Amino acid sequence: MSAVTRYPIAAALMGLSLSLAPAAAWAEGGEDLARAKGCFACHAVETESAAPSFRDIARRFGGLANAKLMLVPIVHTGTDRPAVYHWGSANMPPEGARRPVTNEEAEALIDYILSVK
Repeated sequence: MSAVTRYPIAAALMGLSLSLAPAAAWAEGGEDLARAKGCFACHAVETESAAPSFRDIARRFGGLANAKLMLVPIVHTGTDRPAVYHWGSANMPPEGARRPVTNEEAEALIDYILSVK
């Protein structure tokens, strides 16, 4: 491979890695993201409080191939729409009633929650 073709490829790969850095950082620091977004106002890692614990959520959804597809919309927009797999009497507050969560952050939060053992 010549130097002319090698450098554009390296630049493209470097740009890709930089664009993925924030998502990777949130995935590694999921608990910090959950704290920043106020998730611990209702959830705890190990014990049920106003809402199911992250551990209970991970146990219920951890083995499902479509868990992320099911849970990201709830984290992103709340439970203002009925969801068969939502349990408990407390609803997830709608977007306007809590700190905003982007779709990327919702995915990172679900990755973190499903990793809780």
